[in-house]
Amino acid sequence: MSGCGGTSTTIRRPGRPMPQIAAGESREEDMHMSRARFRWAAVLAGAAVIASATPALAGGPAGAYLLTMAPQRGPASRWSLQCDPDGGTLDAASQACDQLEAVGGEVARIPARQGACTMEYAPVRVSADGTWHGRPRHFARTYPNRCAAVRGTGGILFGE
Repeated sequence: MSGCGGTSTTIRRPGRPMPQIAAGESREEDMHMSRARFRWAAVLAGAAVIASATPALAGGPAGAYLLTMAPQRGPASRWSLQCDPDGGTLDAASQACDQLEAVGGEVARIPARQGACTMEYAPVRVSADGTWHGRPRHFARTYPNRCAAVRGTGGILFGE
């Protein structure tokens, strides 16, 4: 190696010599190549993740959700729902899956169930998070009470 001040410096790595670069010379071309290699590696890694996930999605359930009902006061209730095959901790899994199938897994599109609810104000927040045919789905809404939440989501998903 030689000193500073306008002279070129050679840095050698074991088994791989580096090119000479004059002091103050830019390494833009090398940096560009490094960025290009990094991008290419990132693309390949992303493709590998997608390829490895595809068989899992193909053999998995059509839909899978975590349902939550959280009153403003008191503990939250949670259920799991899986469709095709139908199951989970929700008692009416088959009927809930039928409702979801009719609306492409979009809870917000399930028609409200007709019926009267009291005017009691005890806010409850319901949410449904999961996937439908490999696509993420999210629904969350606050209702004035439990009855309104159940009826507003079709009467099955959040129990009756």
